[in-house]
Amino acid sequence: MTQSIWSKLFTALRGGASEVGEAIVDQQALRILDQEIRDADSALANARRELVTIMAKHKLSADRVGEYNAKIKDLESKALAAIQANREDLALEVAEAISTLTNDLDVEQKQATEFGTYADNMRKDINKAEARIKSLRQQVDMAKARESVQKAQVSASIASGGANGKLETAVGTLNRLQARQQQRAAELNAQDELAEASTGNDLDRKLREAGITPDAGSANAILERLKKQSAE
Repeated sequence: MTQSIWSKLFTALRGGASEVGEAIVDQQALRILDQEIRDADSALANARRELVTIMAKHKLSADRVGEYNAKIKDLESKALAAIQANREDLALEVAEAISTLTNDLDVEQKQATEFGTYADNMRKDINKAEARIKSLRQQVDMAKARESVQKAQVSASIASGGANGKLETAVGTLNRLQARQQQRAAELNAQDELAEASTGNDLDRKLREAGITPDAGSANAILERLKKQSAE
């Protein structure tokens, strides 16, 4: 049972670690890694429960070792008392009981040592596994962050490219509109010139501009008119 749990745990960790370098390339890698981390956490939780069981067995076994030692010590003192009372027969009986307890003590001590060693090894392995899972989770978090940043960069590049294309189109449209407006203004000016020429206004304008025909609306003309009125 224990072997299968540890096998699953370290297999999951090795599989997860091998995927880290491919997290950006493979779109499913992050999902796979998350699942593998959950599997590793589950296996680790089972290992912790087994460790608790082993530690409990170690404690019970160690307690029994203490009890055996106490009983043996007590029987030894009674055997000495029997010897001092010249009751070697009774002392021998006590010695036989001590022998049986000593054999039981040896078995229990061996079992307690095995439980203790196994618990220590499990504790070290669990600590290593926890560190590996923590490191793997950190790498996954960084991979997720890089993935998000790269997606944002791709989206921004696409948006920027689209915006630039639309901007170029808008500038082209504006240039064509301005050209049409300039053409229309020139056409309107030409039409005005043709209209003035057809009514004679164009000739009067040219004479006034040349100073040949006095401009009644000029300041000098108005001043002369006012002087004449004042003289009258």
